[in-house]
Amino acid sequence: MTYSVELSPEAQKDLKAQSGYVRSAALAILRDLKADPRPMRSTELRGKPGIYRIWLLRKWRIVYTIQDELLLVLVLRVRLKEQIDYDSL
Repeated sequence: MTYSVELSPEAQKDLKAQSGYVRSAALAILRDLKADPRPMRSTELRGKPGIYRIWLLRKWRIVYTIQDELLLVLVLRVRLKEQIDYDSL
């Protein structure tokens, strides 16, 4: 099964604000999430069921949800680790 990947408005802004190499690496991860939305390197957030994070280039994180019934990965944020406010998710 192939999932579709959509970016929230916030994630779109986050991605546009990143430098080219970060954006390129993020897009490669997003392409991989289409085939496997729960890769071994992803982690479900504690206290936030259904919300996952995956590391991007050691400093950044991609935070997303998975809607299996719709075959959809919704990206919530693409930010530096220190800039993500998990309470607002």
